[in-house]
Amino acid sequence: MKTLIIATAIFSLIGLSRSFGQTDRAKQVRTERQHIADLGNGYFKNPVNCGGWGDPTVVRVGSDYYLAHTPGNEVMMWHSRDLVNWEPVSRQSLGNEFATIWASDLVYFNNKFHLYMPIGTYPGKTEQEKAHRYFKAVWVITAEKAEGPWSKPVRVDKHYNPDPFYSGIDPGFIQTPEGKKYLYLDNGFMMPLTADGLSSTAMPKVVYNGWDIPKDWVIQGKCLESPKLFYRKGYYYICSAMGGTSGPSTAHMATVARAKSPEGPWEESPFNPLLHTDSEEEPFWNIGHATILEGADGQWYTLFPAKYAWYTGMNKQTCLLPIDWTTDGWPVVKSGYKTWSVIKKPQGENVGHGMVLSDNFMAEPGIQWNIADKVRPNVHAGGGKLVLKASSDNQMTQIDVRATDKSYEATVEVECNGEAIAGLCFANNEGLKTDGKTIQYINEEEWRVRNSALTVPKGGKIYLKIHNYRQDLSFFGSTDGQNWTHFQMGVRAGEYVIRLFVTGTGEATFRNFTYSGLE
Repeated sequence: MKTLIIATAIFSLIGLSRSFGQTDRAKQVRTERQHIADLGNGYFKNPVNCGGWGDPTVVRVGSDYYLAHTPGNEVMMWHSRDLVNWEPVSRQSLGNEFATIWASDLVYFNNKFHLYMPIGTYPGKTEQEKAHRYFKAVWVITAEKAEGPWSKPVRVDKHYNPDPFYSGIDPGFIQTPEGKKYLYLDNGFMMPLTADGLSSTAMPKVVYNGWDIPKDWVIQGKCLESPKLFYRKGYYYICSAMGGTSGPSTAHMATVARAKSPEGPWEESPFNPLLHTDSEEEPFWNIGHATILEGADGQWYTLFPAKYAWYTGMNKQTCLLPIDWTTDGWPVVKSGYKTWSVIKKPQGENVGHGMVLSDNFMAEPGIQWNIADKVRPNVHAGGGKLVLKASSDNQMTQIDVRATDKSYEATVEVECNGEAIAGLCFANNEGLKTDGKTIQYINEEEWRVRNSALTVPKGGKIYLKIHNYRQDLSFFGSTDGQNWTHFQMGVRAGEYVIRLFVTGTGEATFRNFTYSGLE
């Protein structure tokens, strides 16, 4: 039996981000009512890049800026010329052998991009490394262009340190004016590198202890991590994250220290912390993991992740603040500016902001979609349709997209073939499913779903709507796209990853997937 179904949810479209030109892409992002930092009058308001991608790392090459995120086992790359408007450049999976990548460091030297990554699951992991609960090995990939192709991962840390305080996370690269290279890691560990930057030459050792956080501050822990280093006027500077990313809203912070040698000793800034949420009443929480860089216009900036207050389920949003230098050589946030301020935009070309989240499926799945390597053979798109084939091992075949707004909704059309069960849901599996005969909740507890199934007329079309308004989730069905039946049982949850899926046997065809911000 073949039944046509249209599901409406808050989503993004697969092929459009890749196929649209710069002007069309930016126009479509605005049409979708996504958040755009650029106010169009020479000013901007944070965040400069949304989507909950995790900790950003940024590098400037001439007048171009490149930003990377490493969610899961992927590398997501962005490009900008003004640090405010960002265009997606590439999205690469490291493959099934790699997983659990944490905060990385993107740098450029020897005419190549280098991305240093701490990875928890990787080939050749020893029993000793497996026994070290939090241990991650440091790997690097390289490319002549940010668009790729990127090299295969190369392991950097050739000298294992069994110290229980060494976990290998959050690498930070620094090169001296003479060309010597070092890699810093969490808890103040540092290891020297070979001239090509692809291998360590000695066991990591502790050379930095971090800032002494005031005793009356409530934090998750010292959590000295995410070292980001640079050289300026005879000093090496290290910007570290401290206080913990999962603690109270005011726990996380960014601190600064400097030294005459890349190996220390380090002098703490008297203006620490550089960044910090002082009160839960502020619009952004958990500020830290900052990078300090000089802009092409000569102004200095700090780019960092922050979470929307009360919307921590959206994960980390990328923010930007201008930096001034004190007379004695310390970086501080420009006087009068807060993360939520209206700020003068850096100089530089506007490349058009954002990634289109809607998709007409005229081409293979685009850059906005997260597709696990193991299910990729069951995912095909083109000619205006996306076909998801049910897995032979009865596992869900799914593709995911990240919402960029606090409130959003979307629509998608679905056709079930064979014994397939298809639908759309959030990452917590709250959503709607259909077998081509009825539409009902995925969550099947009898107390909740009784008398809630919506019957599909034979040969009819069905529209499903998933609606997230400030974390209140609601679900709708329709047989004509005009008159909607509101499913009575809603959910309160901070869900900002949305999923198209199929299970059972057979396949499902999806069409006309659209995303729209609601505020």
